[in-house]
Amino acid sequence: MSKARHGDEVKVIAEGGGWSVVIPGLPVAADGATFDEAIGEMVQALWEYAEDWRNHLRTVPNHHEHRNLVRWVEQSGDQRLADWLAGAAT
Repeated sequence: MSKARHGDEVKVIAEGGGWSVVIPGLPVAADGATFDEAIGEMVQALWEYAEDWRNHLRTVPNHHEHRNLVRWVEQSGDQRLADWLAGAAT
């Protein structure tokens, strides 16, 4: 498990012959046949969530609390996000 500056906990789990990545309390998760695939899928899911948050979720009460995560995602590149997520597995 890993925590970024914004305090969200990441869980990377090997299960059923594949990998899953979740951030509890966030409506984002990813799966992949390999570790790297799951990490890549989660990076993409975080970018998509950030875009959705900016477009319409920021005004929804149960999504407002994810403002810091969205800012951090937007300030990070794909590699930084992947490194953070991958660090959760160590």
